[in-house]
Amino acid sequence: MKPFVKFILAGSVVATVEEFLTIVVLKRDWPSYVFTLLILFPIFLTLVFFTSRALDRFWKTENAREVAHFATYGMAGMMIEWFLIGLAPWKNSHGHPILMLLFQLGMFSFWSTVGFAPRLYLNSSEAARHTRRKLARFFRIWFAFVYPLVLILPQEKRFGPTIVLIILGYLTVNVGFLRYFWAASHRSESPAPSPMQ
Repeated sequence: MKPFVKFILAGSVVATVEEFLTIVVLKRDWPSYVFTLLILFPIFLTLVFFTSRALDRFWKTENAREVAHFATYGMAGMMIEWFLIGLAPWKNSHGHPILMLLFQLGMFSFWSTVGFAPRLYLNSSEAARHTRRKLARFFRIWFAFVYPLVLILPQEKRFGPTIVLIILGYLTVNVGFLRYFWAASHRSESPAPSPMQ
């Protein structure tokens, strides 16, 4: 499979398990879900794939490139949330600050996962293979738990638990990525080619 196609598919899978819950299960909005699946995320991931090469040139080690990739595209997703979707923290001045912080961290975790997880699938290192196996296992277990739990709740009681579970899931994934970066920073690493080449 070509790297570009693999990248788009991996990112779309990571995104759609959450989008189905928030758009279809909570809002019952199938057209918006189809739009995100077939248009929004493929466009975002295409931009990530091709701009990654330029970003990679600023860093000598693969670990530095991956941290930069994780942070840059997580923040790019936040710009989408804030300025296109309207979920900027300053638009909800009455929200509890700790809850708002967790919500914003959850959004960052989602977008950083969507942008970074596909890169793991292009990286042939043993550490990347190990991390993506753990990621796939976590997603299978977590969403096998979340989907039935959310679906058995009455429609009017789904919103809060769904959002909390999604945030917890993507925060957990981000902790796994941070552990991956930390371990890589303690390995002897010489300049390496980018997996995006």
